[in-house]
Amino acid sequence: MKKLSALVAAAVFCCGYVRAQNPLIHDQYTADPSARVFGDSIYVYPSHDIHWAPGVGRPNWFNMEDYHVFSSPDGVAWTDHGMVISQKTVPWVDSSSYSMWAPDCVFRNGKYYLYFPSRPKDTSAGKHFGIGVAIGDHPGGPFVPQAEPIRGVAGIDPNVFIDKNGQAYLYWAEGNLYAARLREDMLGLASEPVVLSQLPAKGLKEGPWVFERKGVYYLTYPHVAAKTERLEYAVGDNPLGPFQFKGVIMDESPTGCWTNHHSVVSFKGQWYLFYHHNDLSPDFDKNRSIRADSLFLRRMGVSERLCRR
Repeated sequence: MKKLSALVAAAVFCCGYVRAQNPLIHDQYTADPSARVFGDSIYVYPSHDIHWAPGVGRPNWFNMEDYHVFSSPDGVAWTDHGMVISQKTVPWVDSSSYSMWAPDCVFRNGKYYLYFPSRPKDTSAGKHFGIGVAIGDHPGGPFVPQAEPIRGVAGIDPNVFIDKNGQAYLYWAEGNLYAARLREDMLGLASEPVVLSQLPAKGLKEGPWVFERKGVYYLTYPHVAAKTERLEYAVGDNPLGPFQFKGVIMDESPTGCWTNHHSVVSFKGQWYLFYHHNDLSPDFDKNRSIRADSLFLRRMGVSERLCRR
């Protein structure tokens, strides 16, 4: 559906389709998928688009009031674990903002930590978005949100990466892309935020997703280089950068869907790219649906290419 362009790094990826039919979820709108492997299943933490209605959200815009979690043992059959957090159940969130945007979830210290952005009740400090944490005993929830958002963070699209040495990092977007170390308790910053600045200067960048493969750290993100978002990537040898811009993973939507948001995960020996498109709402790109493509590795010297079969 979307053209996948050249990628230069350490191995070669070629794209095909997962066995499940795209889009993956058909009974509700889903977007911004963060895919994680816990145990023998893959879990997806998307945002949940809903229709605007009088008194419900902002007209003709992105409206999200809660989060659902989906899991699958094979990528074919997906289970909806139901609503796990609502804007009405988080103490610091404006319960009428409909701004429960892209989340992420990781496992640490025997608990599951769900990170999510939203508009706070208190905007006196000029912060239009905060990032909060909710904690659960099971990847499918329930999750109990913390009373306050993370101090020193204002933005959207949280992503958490835990390095091989056990250090956790938080990434987020607010005009630029930012990163900082997380404390051992996963609830606060252990370092000052840094701007990930070695990226194209012009155009909106958001939705960071970081993963490591064979000692190389990949920073992937959506970027509006022209009219709509495309997926790009950069590489580095440190989770905090600097990252060197390498190129485009997925070009702009041919049908004009303005956003794209993604994650990259290895599941049972296979790499997958999760992303979204407006398949189920072709005339309104604020109601989106998550998709997935499988990624196949192919050696080509010291270069790699991300391409669709």
